[in-house]
Amino acid sequence: MRWIARPLDSLLGAAFLAVLAVPGVLAIQHGQQNAERTAAIIRRRPTPKPKAPDSAAAATGYSHGFDTWFNDAWGGRERALRANARLSMELFGTSPAQDLFFGRDGWVFSGESRAMESFTGTDPLTRPLLEAWKRSLQDRQRWLAARGIDHLVVLVPHKSTIYPEKLPEAIESARGVSRREHFIAWMREHSSVQFIDLAATIREAKPTEGSGDTSLRDLYSPHGVHWTPVGAHAAYGQIAAYLAEHHGSPGAGPIDEYQVEVTGRLGDSWASRMLLDGVIEMKDLELTPRTPTGVQKKRAPGGTAKDFQFRHPDATRPRIVMVHDSFGPSIRELLAEQASVLETRWRPWLERDVVERVKPDVVIELYSELSLVTRPPFRRSEYMGPGIDARFEKGEVLQRIDVSAPLRFEDSQAKRTVAVEAGAARITLLRGVSILRLPAPSKAAAQRMDPSSELILRLDLRTKVPGTIGIYRSKALNGIPSVGDLIPISVGPESAHVLIPLLPAADDASTWIFLQRPLEEVTLRGAEIRACDP
Repeated sequence: MRWIARPLDSLLGAAFLAVLAVPGVLAIQHGQQNAERTAAIIRRRPTPKPKAPDSAAAATGYSHGFDTWFNDAWGGRERALRANARLSMELFGTSPAQDLFFGRDGWVFSGESRAMESFTGTDPLTRPLLEAWKRSLQDRQRWLAARGIDHLVVLVPHKSTIYPEKLPEAIESARGVSRREHFIAWMREHSSVQFIDLAATIREAKPTEGSGDTSLRDLYSPHGVHWTPVGAHAAYGQIAAYLAEHHGSPGAGPIDEYQVEVTGRLGDSWASRMLLDGVIEMKDLELTPRTPTGVQKKRAPGGTAKDFQFRHPDATRPRIVMVHDSFGPSIRELLAEQASVLETRWRPWLERDVVERVKPDVVIELYSELSLVTRPPFRRSEYMGPGIDARFEKGEVLQRIDVSAPLRFEDSQAKRTVAVEAGAARITLLRGVSILRLPAPSKAAAQRMDPSSELILRLDLRTKVPGTIGIYRSKALNGIPSVGDLIPISVGPESAHVLIPLLPAADDASTWIFLQRPLEEVTLRGAEIRACDP
């Protein structure tokens, strides 16, 4: 029988080697496509395939580069990742995606951006941050009030706030005072900013236990972060009641006046991020008024594809500008029923030129409570009034930047050219983003500063074309900050002394200025940081 066993062993060995070879063959045929799909699944840029070495020195690093690329490119990796994700969920109740985890009844929650620490109160707001939020919001409130415009701040509760019973028991039992609760209580005691906290109203709209299938009445997505249109309607009722009381709008109609429909689209869900799309699904809901409202919708003038303007045939209703984050799209169609004109801007800040063009009766800032973690409270000089110039002149000089000395950039020199002429540095932007670093003030200067002082940066700067620069302040620059962490500053050919209040940071924090290629050319004559009375 040995003569039979030998061919059989050879056949099995050949089959085993063939199976091992399949991923490599598929990598040769579809490697780059596989790498791109793998990178998309695990939310990062695809690893580039290294070029074949053309020298002995280049060969040294080639093997590591090829190994890194092959880990993404081998055939069948996507199926393997998906199979592993399903096993993780069904056998262990765990998620393969970092910072996502399962709660009770299959609900999914995110721990990104310290969301759970914010919810449980283990990462509270500091007094300097509370003061920064107060100054930022009160600046806008005063500026708007001087023009007869009401200002309303609306905080959208996190899903954990509305459905704590769906969290893992260990997190639910650890709950203390959340950032949202701390923030609103402190602001109501120390400021005159008008707030709406939606948490109680939305909780009251939750379906009662034992009321049957609630899939069409979930207020938040069980598998995502956002509220559903049903949850947005509950919030809409409270905002509409404020508008009715203060601005004569008609108030919200009950949800019975809307048809709740399941669309053919997928709802808000982290399923694809967990590689579980097709395994767990979220129905996408849509509210349709049973009676047409006559509201007309179009792209907002000068806005992006995410900005809209709504017009109602009843011109007696208030004019509204609303700035919002990703929770806004589910509620803006509803709020349009309360306004003669509603312009919505998907932004982390209020644009002065939009207010001056729309001339609203009320400005609404609507943001998730997670913005108290992710959105620094930028204080914009255009809302601080003419007194900011006098305050700056009275402040103590901590640092001056002389452009006759070499400027310090944090990126490749190939991105720009710099020429110093007549006391000005002309920076020609060639590609990408150039990052100019202003070193931290000296320790002696920082020690002289009153802890209650506010730092204000003044840039003597002009650009060839209108645009935006970004300001970022930190001890270190670890990659490109997110857009939400950059202070956006409008600049142009007419810019001169641009004043920028800086957020609280460590005494040895540097300041980075992000210059984008579309600005074409930037002329910088100097920069200065002063410690000013708050």
